[in-house]
Amino acid sequence: MRRVRYDSPGGPLFMEKTDIPEPGPGQLLVRCAAIGVTLPVVRKVREAPEPIPLGGEVAGEVVAVGAEVTRFRAGDRVTGLCFGHGYADYAVLDEAMASPVP
Repeated sequence: MRRVRYDSPGGPLFMEKTDIPEPGPGQLLVRCAAIGVTLPVVRKVREAPEPIPLGGEVAGEVVAVGAEVTRFRAGDRVTGLCFGHGYADYAVLDEAMASPVP
């Protein structure tokens, strides 16, 4: 999959290839259709002393679920918070941080 990252504060963003993550217990793997680009992320890229994972808000389709997930299944559309790693083709969300999209 593709994800966006940076190497130094104020430095350029670039895209890299990496493995698709696997959901753990109580987590969803979501194919991202939309991501949130927010002021806190912009500030982090400029001011954080060390590079951090980017992107906290995503919306898309569930493609896999971990053990103990009860509210969602593959094919469901969701939106939610992933606390980093959202600037990617796929993101892992805790089930408690996801909401269905009608």
